[in-house]
Amino acid sequence: MSYSVAMCAHNEEKYIKKALESVFLQTVKPKKVIVVLDRCTDRTGEIAREFPVEIIEKKEKRWENPYAENLELARLKVDSEFYAIVDADVVLEPDYFEVLLSEMDAEDACIGGEIVTKSRTFLGKLVSIWEKTYRASPSRRPRGCALLIRKTVLDEIGGFADVPAPDTYVQDEAIRRGYGMRVTGKTKAYHVREITLKKAVKAQFSAGIARYIQGKGLARTFLHSLVRLRPFVFPGYLYGFLTGKKRLKANLSKGDR
Repeated sequence: MSYSVAMCAHNEEKYIKKALESVFLQTVKPKKVIVVLDRCTDRTGEIAREFPVEIIEKKEKRWENPYAENLELARLKVDSEFYAIVDADVVLEPDYFEVLLSEMDAEDACIGGEIVTKSRTFLGKLVSIWEKTYRASPSRRPRGCALLIRKTVLDEIGGFADVPAPDTYVQDEAIRRGYGMRVTGKTKAYHVREITLKKAVKAQFSAGIARYIQGKGLARTFLHSLVRLRPFVFPGYLYGFLTGKKRLKANLSKGDR
């Protein structure tokens, strides 16, 4: 079984070298590694070119959601059985993809390992607590920062849509079509970015907007924000409602609303 890695980067000179090193140290090697350079103004591209990667250099934004656009640009270059997303601030255990490939069932569309935050800041420690609540969730799914997707399913869906949290959109669409999701605790990926208050608030707020656009329910989002210790998700959801963001209700399964 072959897989290709897509790594999207906007000014990631501090982290991308370790991320790429972990990809090329995998016990099962990727068929290709595609790095999408999204309007970088630092040394990200220079560092990426030290590795045997295929570069897509994006000079301007054409989609409203540039991360989704980056993933789609990479998808058009992938001809392997599986499409892997690895964020530019994520370091994988050496057997990460070997384990995912061996654990994936025929009916699964996506699989991921455990995600661990390595930030040394106080906020990083809070995120680690949140991750424990995520592991306890009965409906948890693989997280998008180190995700393996079956390429035929991704193509069946039509690729990534121009929405926030495009990996969640793909998972919603795959579930609607009857495919499964899987998380395995047999291997880990590590978020190594230092977490600041600004980044934490922005990420949660954006997640709330994404939940609104993708048709999640109001009550369920409120409970998610409360129980999962993500206080800025619900305000983001309300912002999506108040600003009239276009929803994708028709595309989502009832169980995910």
